[in-house]
Amino acid sequence: MNNLDKLIEENRAEFDGIEPLDGHFERFRERLGTGDESGRTSFSRFSLLKVAAVILVIITGSIAVFDLATRSIREKFSAENSDVLLSPEFNDAIQYYDARALAQMKEVRKLTSDPLQADQINGDALKEMKALDESTSDLKKSLAENPNCERLQAAVIQNQQMKEGIMNNIVSKLNKH
Repeated sequence: MNNLDKLIEENRAEFDGIEPLDGHFERFRERLGTGDESGRTSFSRFSLLKVAAVILVIITGSIAVFDLATRSIREKFSAENSDVLLSPEFNDAIQYYDARALAQMKEVRKLTSDPLQADQINGDALKEMKALDESTSDLKKSLAENPNCERLQAAVIQNQQMKEGIMNNIVSKLNKH
């Protein structure tokens, strides 16, 4: 036993005999805030911090999942919008030929009496135009790297003209029949 333990054991009667003053326990309860308030629960700062931490973890997790889920969509749009760096006149020309091809697709619907036949013709045309769009996309990426290359610009415009040409051929064949 060390000296403190020995001192306490020898003077046990002196330590146990002193009682606190009257009202000590009531004052102690008031300071703790645990008076005679029954049925009322109070949140401590610690419990509020736990709730805030859980909410923060949920929000962070949701953002991470949303970011992963939409990454492919964002990458697709950023790849499609890579032509933003191109001149407005060039983009206008591309949009012009796209609009012309779309107008020709509507014309196919008017010229065919059977909607299923029109859908089949337009579906075949869309497959060919999709291949041209993929080629155009590759050309646009090359053009974004070298925006002053006239050969690349001409190739992009030529692809757009070919899309319109495909639809013009289909419309002219339907007009003959």
